[in-house]
Amino acid sequence: MGFWTEAVWHLALPRACAHCRVDLAFRADEPLCPACAARLPAAPDPACLRCGGALGARRDFCAACTGRLFCCRLIRAACAHRGPAASLVHAFKFRGQRDAARLAGRVLAAQVRRRPELRGFDAVVAVPASPRRERERGYNQAEIIAREVAAAAGVALLDALERRRAAAPMWRLGREDRRARLAGAFAPRPQARVAGLKILLVDDVCATATTLEECARALRAAGAADARAAVFARAGAFISS
Repeated sequence: MGFWTEAVWHLALPRACAHCRVDLAFRADEPLCPACAARLPAAPDPACLRCGGALGARRDFCAACTGRLFCCRLIRAACAHRGPAASLVHAFKFRGQRDAARLAGRVLAAQVRRRPELRGFDAVVAVPASPRRERERGYNQAEIIAREVAAAAGVALLDALERRRAAAPMWRLGREDRRARLAGAFAPRPQARVAGLKILLVDDVCATATTLEECARALRAAGAADARAAVFARAGAFISS
């Protein structure tokens, strides 16, 4: 498409910011306007390395997570799931905006670089979407985000997990119901080569961490040496799972 054709389309159908809906500048590369991009809400910090909850007097883990054994032992989020961050999630989940997922990936990649507890991973693995969801959207948003993280870190993005069954919407479910519904939902792909590797799991949103835990369990069963997670947005009350 030529410059003048783009200009006419911009005047007729200008792109809007995913959050405030103000018209974006001509040929703007990002789905958020500069003002909203500057207001992406950071996840609470300092926070428990596992659940994101308040630390209190403890240095690394909150009282609920201390001493518990997790397959996915560390989870960090770039943003809290509200304001422009929630709008960005809505854009790539329900409005087909791949560029919103790519921006989320760049934001998360920058966060991963700043987090010493997330360094030293050998490969990135995206949480797989259900086949139906992926067909509806035309993409897996977690994979788009993970591709940005892997590229920034200079490591491979591995297609190491598969979803054995789709899960019904779980946004109203509590931790125990989520665990029951997702138990055994993920498995390592037959061609997965993760033995001995330190894996960084990537997803778009984390509420109770049940999905990440089940994915990490499958990776551990395939021989992964370590599984940590980084997500674009943390939802809920930042509670332990």
